[in-house]
Amino acid sequence: MTDTTQVPAEGEDDLARLLAAVPGLATFARTVVRLRPRRGEPGVRDSHVGGPMLWPADEPWPHCADADHGSADDPVPMVSVAQLYAADVPEIAFPEGTDLVQVVWCPEPHDLPKPSFQGKDCRVFWRRAGEIRYGPDVQPDPWKHWDGDWDEVPQPCTVHPERVVEYPWWQELPAGLRKQLKSSDELFDLYWQESLTDGWKIGGSKSWASSDMPESLDCPECTAPLVLLLQVDSYDGLPLISENPHTYLCTVTGRHLVEGTKEFTLTREATGFLVDDAADAGIYICSADQRHQALYFTQ
Repeated sequence: MTDTTQVPAEGEDDLARLLAAVPGLATFARTVVRLRPRRGEPGVRDSHVGGPMLWPADEPWPHCADADHGSADDPVPMVSVAQLYAADVPEIAFPEGTDLVQVVWCPEPHDLPKPSFQGKDCRVFWRRAGEIRYGPDVQPDPWKHWDGDWDEVPQPCTVHPERVVEYPWWQELPAGLRKQLKSSDELFDLYWQESLTDGWKIGGSKSWASSDMPESLDCPECTAPLVLLLQVDSYDGLPLISENPHTYLCTVTGRHLVEGTKEFTLTREATGFLVDDAADAGIYICSADQRHQALYFTQ
């Protein structure tokens, strides 16, 4: 499954023009991993979005502790968000001795500690796959507790890692580069459009286009900087290859997809839910200790 091919970002010509106009930007290029989820039937030994996890037989499945989302006698189960193996996404900073990361969350909104305030109660588990005694009956069926039409429960999807180059959110750049970009509407618009990667991805930066970026993104346990582990998105971006009719390229299969068809919708919305009413969100972890509390931010 591992694909080490590095794929140029869309708008390559525009980006080249931008880098020529603001040479200092080139030093901030970094490689991130698009996951490109596609609806499927992944197994517990696969990297995937949603779907069955390699969960230990002797470890209870996580449940939401918020009394508003269930009761003390009948707490609601969290749901599988992503399971990723180091063999498929070695770019993840796995803690020593681990090669598997699992992310779950409660689909309901939660009040969260500063600087997140509101989002989802998400939990990140780091494991060594070879040491797990798998419990096939531990993970609950999410559809017995959650509504597939309304709740933020990812449908099972295979992932197809793709390496792309992106640049930081503009507010993360040094003051001098921000000033250069802001001096020209054209340059700023180009950077806004071409710098970040959409869709589900590992690493890099998320967009704060619909809300203010927090003044600081620090770990609530040790104040070390937070880093983006996983970006989740309502849609997967597809390159436009024809204006009439609007036709897009599925970068996994190479098929041409016409907007409005069932195949196009299933490809672009493979995970089957909208993140906070069509935004995207980021799950952040501590840069000093990945086992500290993970935080969820949305726009």
